[in-house]
Amino acid sequence: MTRQNRLLPLIYALPALAAAIPTIPAYVLLPSLYGDTLGLGLTLTGLVFFAIRLIDMVTDPLVGYLSDRSQSRKQWVAGGAVVAGIGIWFLFNPPPHPTAFYLFVWASVLFVGWTMFQVPYLAWGAELSGDYKQRSRISAWREGAGLIGILCAGGLPVILAVNGALAQTGMLATASIVLGAVTVPLVLLFVPDMLRNKRNCSDQVARAPVQGAAEPTGNLTATGLTDVQALPSSAGHGPGGAVVSPSQWQGLRQNRLFVRLLAAWLINGLANGLPAVCFPLFVKYGLGLGQSDQNILILLYFACAVVAMPVWVIASGVMGKHRVWCGAMIMAIVAFAFVPVLASGDFGGFAIICAVTGAALGADLALPPAIQADVDDWDKYRFGASRTGLLFALWNMTNKLAMAVAAGVAFPVLGFLGLLMAGGGGADDASPQHPAALTMLLVIYAVVPIVLKIMAVAMMWRFPLGARQQFALRRRLEHRRR
Repeated sequence: MTRQNRLLPLIYALPALAAAIPTIPAYVLLPSLYGDTLGLGLTLTGLVFFAIRLIDMVTDPLVGYLSDRSQSRKQWVAGGAVVAGIGIWFLFNPPPHPTAFYLFVWASVLFVGWTMFQVPYLAWGAELSGDYKQRSRISAWREGAGLIGILCAGGLPVILAVNGALAQTGMLATASIVLGAVTVPLVLLFVPDMLRNKRNCSDQVARAPVQGAAEPTGNLTATGLTDVQALPSSAGHGPGGAVVSPSQWQGLRQNRLFVRLLAAWLINGLANGLPAVCFPLFVKYGLGLGQSDQNILILLYFACAVVAMPVWVIASGVMGKHRVWCGAMIMAIVAFAFVPVLASGDFGGFAIICAVTGAALGADLALPPAIQADVDDWDKYRFGASRTGLLFALWNMTNKLAMAVAAGVAFPVLGFLGLLMAGGGGADDASPQHPAALTMLLVIYAVVPIVLKIMAVAMMWRFPLGARQQFALRRRLEHRRR
């Protein structure tokens, strides 16, 4: 392998660093910032974020479908970065008393731009390599760069002693835009766009029969993929075998591996989303800790994810991606089980929980997208169509839907129970008149995620697509191209 090829995963991963810096504000801090600090109210803020995520449910598959039909992923990545940058600036620098309309407009601009950038960017990474282990490395580089960006987002307020919520978001918006202006052009210049090469051989793949294709060794029945049912003959290839038409999107549900993985990803995403959106509220009202404590805990959480990620990747090459991912989810379940025993002001105990769940997050970020790339191979082989962008669009949409449901359910429930009247931000402010709100905060933050993660583990423990099966798929796909 040449030095240039060895550097490609690193160069490809660089924009993820810039894109990740606003992740903490967008997913963790902004809901409580607008709902609590800026006075919009938890219920209204939760409903606005839920509505924005519903828009994402339309834009994600649309961008995925259009990017599959285009000649290049690069144009989408570049355009999306510009639109997202505009949204970040206005959303993270709000006026003193923003309206719900202001939040809705600029959050919509941000998330539409994010979709235009992220969906083709994820599909691009999946197309860079067909090797089972190399895909984990590419995914780990990308998500590791993202975690470093998140560490920067968590570390800068601590290092610079910036504790004001508005001052933090403004500073992070500037950092994200500056880094994006440097890293996005690098990936556009130096990383090859594999979509064009893939389209060049798409006609050959489409002409190969989906059933009964000549195979160099054995058949896929021996690989453990027998649970995927045959696609009805009426669901043929898209034009030239390169893309699928909108009428064929319905056929995605017949890819049972994809549906199974997507369902587990949604459930686990909701299990991660509920603690994420409630984290500032739990630190403030549940534990009675301050803003500086929150900053340190966020930094610890993502630092542990960065440190643990290489361990998960190495382990996945030995034991399989799906089993290692399940192990990480089980580890998070054990950690969340100790949350109910925390006392008010227990910074040390909660720090341990944040460290363990942060380490588990490293597997959540690195391994599922790599499994999804393997499922994309099965989709190409079984259904004879290349729809990587569409598959990753649905993947991205599912993640956003999980965050939407988390904010859209948790915030109105906590607002209805009067959480904001239960305390004012310190250990001595918690009011005994609202125990139901504090109890529900604990349930949403820790108990519900345990149940959801158990469900996700049950779905993925016996996932049938491993290294041996993926290697067989790649050999058969290469055979069809000859």
